[in-house]
Amino acid sequence: MSLVTDTEPALIALDWGTSGQRAWLLGADGGILAARGAGRGLLTTTEDVDLRDPRARAAAYESAFRKTCGDWLTAFPGLPAVAAGMVGSAQGWTDSGYRTVPARLDFPSLVPVSHRGGVLHLVPGLRIPSGEHPGDVIRGEETQLVGVLEALGDPGGPLTVVLPGTHSKWVRVEDGIVTGFTTAMTGELYGLLITHGILARTAADPVADDEAFSRGLAAGRRSRGLATEAFGARPLVLDGVLDPASLPEYLSGVLIADEVSHLLRDNDTRVVLCGADELCRRYAAALAERGVEAVVLSEEVTAQGLWRIATAAGLLEGRLMRTERTLEP
Repeated sequence: MSLVTDTEPALIALDWGTSGQRAWLLGADGGILAARGAGRGLLTTTEDVDLRDPRARAAAYESAFRKTCGDWLTAFPGLPAVAAGMVGSAQGWTDSGYRTVPARLDFPSLVPVSHRGGVLHLVPGLRIPSGEHPGDVIRGEETQLVGVLEALGDPGGPLTVVLPGTHSKWVRVEDGIVTGFTTAMTGELYGLLITHGILARTAADPVADDEAFSRGLAAGRRSRGLATEAFGARPLVLDGVLDPASLPEYLSGVLIADEVSHLLRDNDTRVVLCGADELCRRYAAALAERGVEAVVLSEEVTAQGLWRIATAAGLLEGRLMRTERTLEP
């Protein structure tokens, strides 16, 4: 995407996950000047790298970073850069660690990584330590949460934020503090079931079918157990009740309804969905069946979250001052 405004760039921001990268060039007001997406996630970046060799790993990440943002680094020397996601994991460029929940959504201390074009600052994730029950981790989604609060004007009181995806997150926030969260592997389970095993052999190339999705939602809501309801897609096809091409939609409904039925609480009256449009539409339908009307926000709020984190960490101070002097009459 080319530049859409004459505003001076102030920050490079990246959401760098397991399977892909999203990068934004942001102005001094946090507005998106340019955006890019690439399939240079952790898996691709480290595909032929010995992860036990920190130099080789660092070289691979720097190469991937420059492929995506190299022209920005050249055009705007010294431009600060911030990244969140699996780039800061134990298999990433550098391990940025975790903050333990409950935690306020501010990140005054970022982890710097030097490269030949400057410094990339990594955002720590969030964690719940394991004890009597398994713990949990968030890495990357914390920036979405910051962007959500920014978009909502920093609302007070309890709020539930649902971030649908490969590993969906249900996050409880109160007065800017993450009080807890839960991860559901719904997207990953869907991918595995639809590409391997008996359901993969039963299904045909998928088609959009809202009726099949709604039927799956109903089955998941009255669930006899996820494993049982998922297998139910096969006899429905064999009996001619469900078209093979509609099986993926049915399965999606079953899985999402099961997730919602387990993770939605009776006191979740303020729910925000943030993610890809189609996924949010599906989750909104599942929540509506439970009597909950959710606010839906675009996943682009991640860029705003990264900008706010960088600002709070002082990365933009010099550039913002220069921009203000330029704007003076």
